[in-house]
Amino acid sequence: MKKTLIALAALAATGATFAQATISGQLGFSWQQSPYFAADGSHIQGFSMNDGDIYITAKEDLGGGMSATARGGFTMRGRGTPINDRDGTITLAGPQGALMVGALRACGPLDAVKSGAVTGTVYTTNETNLEVPLDKCSIVEMVMYTAPKMGDFTLSAAYGEFGSPLGATSTASTSLKGNATGITFSVLGAVYASGPYMATADVTSYGGAKSSSQAYNALDGWLRTRLAGTYDAGVAKFGLGYQTWTWGKADQMIASVAVPVDNMVFGIDYMARNAQGAATKGTTAENAALDTLSLALSGTKVGDVASSAIGVGATYNFSKTTNVNASYITYTDAGKNISPTTGVVTAAKLDSEYRLRLMKTF
Repeated sequence: MKKTLIALAALAATGATFAQATISGQLGFSWQQSPYFAADGSHIQGFSMNDGDIYITAKEDLGGGMSATARGGFTMRGRGTPINDRDGTITLAGPQGALMVGALRACGPLDAVKSGAVTGTVYTTNETNLEVPLDKCSIVEMVMYTAPKMGDFTLSAAYGEFGSPLGATSTASTSLKGNATGITFSVLGAVYASGPYMATADVTSYGGAKSSSQAYNALDGWLRTRLAGTYDAGVAKFGLGYQTWTWGKADQMIASVAVPVDNMVFGIDYMARNAQGAATKGTTAENAALDTLSLALSGTKVGDVASSAIGVGATYNFSKTTNVNASYITYTDAGKNISPTTGVVTAAKLDSEYRLRLMKTF
């Protein structure tokens, strides 16, 4: 230890330079009611830390307008829960654009147009919840190129694979990383930002390894299109997003309003998902395989009825980095599923939730 400190001191004395590293993140502690039912049919209430993310970023100037940035992050959810890895990316940026490689949590543009004042435990960005109307976030390994801005437009292209779920137990296969799920994706996207307006659109094409029993790749021709945007009118900020799939996937939408008043922001969000249809393109086995992939990507199951959620919230900002938030969210038919084989209807898994949270970002 002493030798290490002496060596570092010697390097500092010679004037050697290092890439500067910064630490950022957020921690939020809440008193809340869980939207999930307990075994006796009641809701669980109490204290919980559901918001905790720490990121370390190191950036180096390479000269000639080029830079290299490494960014790593992990989740913190309080005592008794594991610290899980999340983002690990390297970005080379310069006059020709930016190339990012690595693993990260991808949530999509619909998630980005929420009001920001509604902070439900499963309603907000997540990797594991399967009952909320919007797609869950995905853990992916990807390569993404972002072109230099062209006026008010930014274009990007990405290719990636789906990784193991956050916190998944490592096994002989998953510990080797690689494309454990067999699902790949390619994305073309564009963002327009000018004054109070922001609009984004992307198209995703899915693929994957074909098994020996399949006559074709079950994901061939499966496309997802997402459109989202916001308009800041000063007295209020409005958000709207829509997602549609081929092959009977459940379409999704979100609408939001955020109203700033002095140090407070009041918000209301509404999100909804259509019923989940079954795949019909191939054989019975191939359709079943596609439905399984549908569950992996979005959490929706064949026979899921239409679902929706509406949330209201208010945030009081003590400063730019410290706030307290109160939110209430109610769910309609979320988790109320119909078995495609038996027709049996299972009980709703989500009802309503509320929380009072103190948040500190840094």
